Amino acid sequence: MAYAKLINEMWNLNQRTVAPSMFKRILGEYNPTFAGFGQHDSHECINTILDLMGEDLYRKGKKPYVEQNEAEGQSDEQAAKEAWNKHLLRNESIMTDLFHGQFKGTVCCSQCDRVSVTFDPMMTLSLPIPKPKHEKTFFFLPYKIGPDYVNTSYKIKVGESDNMRTLRSTMMDNYGLETGSYVVSTVYNNNFARLHASSANLLDVSNE
Repeated sequence: MAYAKLINEMWNLNQRTVAPSMFKRILGEYNPTFAGFGQHDSHECINTILDLMGEDLYRKGKKPYVEQNEAEGQSDEQAAKEAWNKHLLRNESIMTDLFHGQFKGTVCCSQCDRVSVTFDPMMTLSLPIPKPKHEKTFFFLPYKIGPDYVNTSYKIKVGESDNMRTLRSTMMDNYGLETGSYVVSTVYNNNFARLHASSANLLDVSNE
């Protein structure tokens, strides 16, 4: 009811701003994390709201007890369908229809090599914010230089966490240079100043 009142005020009242005071107070009553006037995590707030609305909009009466099983001897399609049907027994609502999905979880025991596969419900996905990449120029000098030699330059986009392994893999994919057929060095005053290990950060190397 508080959520419906808030939506009505946002869309139907001719006001430039709406203060969700009632909704904020009631949300804090159901989840003390959001009581008071401190700053809170917006992702956790959205999850809490969707969970509470899902409880209110549950289509059946009393929720049955459901035991979650591992997907032993079943195909992924069968196991996923069975896990989803069990999830619906306790969470069947329009919120589930609109916002819920499944994760496939696979755990392998390092001692006995037993593999456990489960299909777990999820409501939101946490994705990393992509970091910008910078275009850097690298020069390739062949070991043997003939009369028709031409200095070759390659432009590669480099991220903050990329290392020499990334460079070698990119050079192989983009230009066909075998990963172990060359060394990487910083050149200073026409001399090879320093050879770089596979773990060296590409941005640090390219800025030298």
